[in-house]
Amino acid sequence: MKIAYLLFLCSSLFAQDGFQSLMPKRQISEHWTVDGEAPPEAWFLRDGAIGTTGQPNGFLRSKKRYRNFVLRADWRFQKGFKQKPGSDEEWPNAGFFILAGPTKDGWPTSLEVQGYFGEVGSVFGVRGGKITGAKRGPFVKENRPAFGDWDHYEVTVKDGKVTVVLNGVLVNEGTGAWPAEGNICLQSEGWPVEYRNVSVKELP
Repeated sequence: MKIAYLLFLCSSLFAQDGFQSLMPKRQISEHWTVDGEAPPEAWFLRDGAIGTTGQPNGFLRSKKRYRNFVLRADWRFQKGFKQKPGSDEEWPNAGFFILAGPTKDGWPTSLEVQGYFGEVGSVFGVRGGKITGAKRGPFVKENRPAFGDWDHYEVTVKDGKVTVVLNGVLVNEGTGAWPAEGNICLQSEGWPVEYRNVSVKELP
């Protein structure tokens, strides 16, 4: 009885917060459609997280489209990758597409909020997507978790302005976002990655 009450209380607090979970309970298809080159079997649910093999490239697209919203999500890469000191070897890649439109040459017309471990916090246009003033590059260098640990994003989109809070710190912002409306997507690009606690709050 106590457990049931606690679950009810938690769900009530969550609802009052205005965020709606995009985490499936049984099947990916509850909230997402598979897009890109990766087949449906490349995506799976495991231990309360959405997982992907990372190969081939692809993404999950939210069934709902959003215009003004706050996105919260955690992600982490599978451990095991070792970057050689002083090398130019690229870190494993993943991330989030926001305001995503039609797929073009494998990726959606959108903005990407980068999950790539070496350039986390970056925001840039993909396949014709546009934003003004946002930074791109390896500019977040302090207080980074170890590779394979969880990172957390809170991304706010309001009337074309995008702000990115990484692990509680504002790291990026830009204006004039285009497309102005679209889907939220979870990206798979070359290395196993997991996503959890994905939720969205729509804004007026």
